[in-house]
Amino acid sequence: MDSKKLYFLVGLTGGIFLSFLGQKMLQRRDNKNKQSQKQNHSQEEEEELLKEQLVRNIQFFGEAQNKIANSHIMVIGVGGVGSHVVSAISRSGVKKITIIDFDRVTLSSLNRHAIATRKDVGKSKVEIFTDFIAQLNKTIKLTTIEAYITPENIDTLFQGGKPDYVIDCVDNIDAKISLITHCVKNQIKIIVCCGAGMKCDPTRIQIRDISESQNDDLARAIRMRLKKFDIRTGFNVVYSTEVNDKQLLPLQEHQKGDPDKYRVMPNYRLRIVPVFGCMPALFAQALSAYVLCDIAGCPPITLCQNDIKMPYFIQQMQLLAQQAKKNNVELQIDIEDLVVIYKAYNGFCLVKDKKTRPLEFIQFDKLQDITPNNIILLSSEEAKKHKEGKMIYSQIILERKLNYEQIIQKNLGKRIFI
Repeated sequence: MDSKKLYFLVGLTGGIFLSFLGQKMLQRRDNKNKQSQKQNHSQEEEEELLKEQLVRNIQFFGEAQNKIANSHIMVIGVGGVGSHVVSAISRSGVKKITIIDFDRVTLSSLNRHAIATRKDVGKSKVEIFTDFIAQLNKTIKLTTIEAYITPENIDTLFQGGKPDYVIDCVDNIDAKISLITHCVKNQIKIIVCCGAGMKCDPTRIQIRDISESQNDDLARAIRMRLKKFDIRTGFNVVYSTEVNDKQLLPLQEHQKGDPDKYRVMPNYRLRIVPVFGCMPALFAQALSAYVLCDIAGCPPITLCQNDIKMPYFIQQMQLLAQQAKKNNVELQIDIEDLVVIYKAYNGFCLVKDKKTRPLEFIQFDKLQDITPNNIILLSSEEAKKHKEGKMIYSQIILERKLNYEQIIQKNLGKRIFI
């Protein structure tokens, strides 16, 4: 073959190869563009789906839903209570969630767990949430940490950044104290779940500052342990005022000889708590509702059940009606308004500026209609002076009254969670 034919064949082969290569490169570019368009389209579809999925929340919170979406919530303990908390906050649009638990799913925990089934028995409690969250909302960034909280490792658990809220669903007192002290010290908002076990009355569930909790053994233990850290107030707890005859189950015969041998962790409770499966879910919903509303900037006004004594408020309404009739003015108030006013004063007498019982609702200006801003709370002694016209209100007291009025106006009309 002469050189001209050889050059021709080489050129032809090279041209075919380059043409083929060019077509492949164009196809690859087109595929990438299609894939990118498909991905963008998929993201747009996901955003639209998410808007529809969260439409009820958006209708409820309005623009504040963005605060919920951009918040970071850490849930410690994802058993009976914590699993329902994770479900609730993820269904409400929280996009950054950290969950921490050291334990594994047991068969006996299925009566109260939010997502675990028999196929999950033996698996890590935090592990089973990965698929659940992915199927529920792909935009959620879920961080799972399999660990038991101790004073030694508490700092490392927060290395992922300071959360907007911590929801404590741990059932061990040592872990709770470590968590609470860390959050208070670092000014991290925390709400603590107390004992949901051995309870069955949903109407007794309360949300209250730790200093005001009552009739709950775990809350009492927390208060006692926190005293040595000089922490007496500053965070809410969810607890129940229910008192019943339920008790911890006794140790089994093989455990009595050496109980420590059978503990999951040192100092961890060994005796079993009887748990009615509905109650942990109710505690969890109370925790979640309060946290989400607080993040959105509209925390509910929480009232202790023992504060709500209807005969007392009915009596005070009757007395105010008598004052209105005597002074020929209108009574423009109802019992719900009285509850808001009572909560605003928090048991304090306007004049004495200290907690006093009983407190009387008194018409401040006898010439004006009885409205929320024309009512003050006084002790019986001070109320008598006011009625007799012997009370002189200093500028300090009037400023105090104005502060109470601002709190009352802010909370009037808000939903009251009882």
